[in-house]
Amino acid sequence: MSVIFRSFALVFVLALVGGASCPAQAAQNTDPIQFIQNLGDQAVSILADKSITVEQRNEKFRGMLRDSFDLLTIGRFVIGRAWNSATPDQQKEYVSLFESLVIKTYSDRFSLYTGEGFKARLSRSEGDKDFIVSSDITHPDGSPPTTVDWRVRLKNGKLGILDVVVEGVSMSVTQRQEYSSIIQRNGGDIEGLLVEMRNRVNAPSKK
Repeated sequence: MSVIFRSFALVFVLALVGGASCPAQAAQNTDPIQFIQNLGDQAVSILADKSITVEQRNEKFRGMLRDSFDLLTIGRFVIGRAWNSATPDQQKEYVSLFESLVIKTYSDRFSLYTGEGFKARLSRSEGDKDFIVSSDITHPDGSPPTTVDWRVRLKNGKLGILDVVVEGVSMSVTQRQEYSSIIQRNGGDIEGLLVEMRNRVNAPSKK
């Protein structure tokens, strides 16, 4: 399980770095494989940097997240139809908790990084603008590489990440299934999910 946790940590940093790359550079790079490989190189560099504190690292990731992702769109996909029945105040709190929980969940796992490597190896097109880029995360203990597929889309001359699939598991779909289960257990009321999210955000970080 720790191998998967380390892989998800690396994947998370890759996604953040991808959105935060230099606009001019991103606009020029329309090769999907090279685009993903560049993200991998930057992510490995960030994870290996021991000179910054945990607080500095998390704040940096939070800024990247806010600047690089449409949290409203992502959050609405994850929560599904429950978004429409939520009050404006609940929607606002949910988006805030969603951001905080993403940062906390993966920052708790960054310490598991032990020298993994990254290699983007092939790409296939899906439609006119979408590509699936397959990559491997290699592990220093010699265990089999973790396969990661990236769905990227070319829009306005720039490539952007739409979804990440680790060993066949979609990160966004998995989150959507978990949240849906919590809401169903609470009779379809989003408040039950908000309570669970608050508890997770306020829980002590894992060491």
